[in-house]
Amino acid sequence: MRTVLLNPPWSKNMRLGVRAGSRWPFTSPAEKDGQIHYVPFPFFLAYATSLLKKGNKQAKLIDAIAEGIGASEFVEQIKHYKPDLTVVETSTPSFSNDLKIINDICRNAPECSVALCGPHAGVFPEQILKQQESITYVLIGEYEYTLLELVNSLENGLDLGSVSGLAYRSGNQIKVNEPRPTIDNLDLLPWPEREDVPIYKYNDAFAGLPVPNVQMLASRGCPFQCNFCLWPQTVYREHRYRPRDPKKVVDEMEYLVKHYNFKAVYFDDDTFNIDKEYVLDICEQIIQREINVPWAIMARADLMDAQILERLSAAGLYALKYGVESADKNVLEICKKNMDLDKTKKAIQLTKKMGIKVHLTFCIGLAGETRNSIQETLSFIKGVEPDSLQFSLAMPFPGTEYFDYLKEKGRIISDNWADYDGNYKCVVKAQDLEADELERINVALNNNCYLQ
Repeated sequence: MRTVLLNPPWSKNMRLGVRAGSRWPFTSPAEKDGQIHYVPFPFFLAYATSLLKKGNKQAKLIDAIAEGIGASEFVEQIKHYKPDLTVVETSTPSFSNDLKIINDICRNAPECSVALCGPHAGVFPEQILKQQESITYVLIGEYEYTLLELVNSLENGLDLGSVSGLAYRSGNQIKVNEPRPTIDNLDLLPWPEREDVPIYKYNDAFAGLPVPNVQMLASRGCPFQCNFCLWPQTVYREHRYRPRDPKKVVDEMEYLVKHYNFKAVYFDDDTFNIDKEYVLDICEQIIQREINVPWAIMARADLMDAQILERLSAAGLYALKYGVESADKNVLEICKKNMDLDKTKKAIQLTKKMGIKVHLTFCIGLAGETRNSIQETLSFIKGVEPDSLQFSLAMPFPGTEYFDYLKEKGRIISDNWADYDGNYKCVVKAQDLEADELERINVALNNNCYLQ
């Protein structure tokens, strides 16, 4: 049985999209070279592919976004591969785009069945299967082992009712099996597939991180309760931190640097610095092995202290991302970020003092946002002077508590999933700000117009 796993092309109105591997699917204007310079690695697709191959299954991963190929060439590649099962990762803003491509695949390869995965699919499995005849299966949540069991069951003619995490069409019935628990021991997964994809096209070169850089995961999950955060609520469906063995993490890091000659490594964990001792262990592994490449992490500022930052610096940490979202305490309380702004400010200042570059991310238009709260955020930014910044429009993705909260308040103004693109489109009304005004503010902030 041949399985192909897909990150389909996604473009509209001269904008290119990113989906698989991104907690915040969105579109962005193409650069002069016709590409976008942030390309996330499709972690779940890549882990699922490597797990199938480890189980001696015929599997191939095609990432049209990283390869920069259009829909026609993409469908031709799939047709040439002649798969029995096609696995497509989708997202909320790309959903209608992805359905069109799936239908095109089915016309050109009618013998293959389609499985849909990703956060949006996992939130609406029954609805999707009822409305979309081209889709036979939906993989819900963290789906690597669900897919492996599905392939085994199809190959051996077994009852699909025992495959946890699977929704499927059986005759005229839609069946949704029991949920699959998240993976306790992430070290049981093989390293993610990288040979099938254009590995040097993936890039997250924030704050001047050297290229080519490679993205890795040392852990999954986060114990914090931010009500807007997508993966913990729709993929993991829990707020639990699951770290890999530090030695095995650095084994992978060392291999990627030496085998592929990457110039930098970025750990795209949900929150890298949950466990202080874990961070220190990884630093010691890097120092002992003399892995002398710049690396970067995504972290929570109010968990940092001088000891952690000193060891991160000694281990060669080049930069980090701190998600601040807002500098207004009321906004942070409503969205359940519950971050200590005083500790955050001190951590940013200390990080910069250590010579580590700081990239801050903010969401504009979260519940409770006002003109005054935006001014609070701008004052905070001017006070800490980060090396780089990122602003996005707060997006209530379905399946999150944030979506339910705004829906109940009557503050969501669009039910067109294609509008749920936080890089340029606002679908919510803030307390004293209309959606179009928030969009203008977001553009101005990303152009540094309000920060001079």
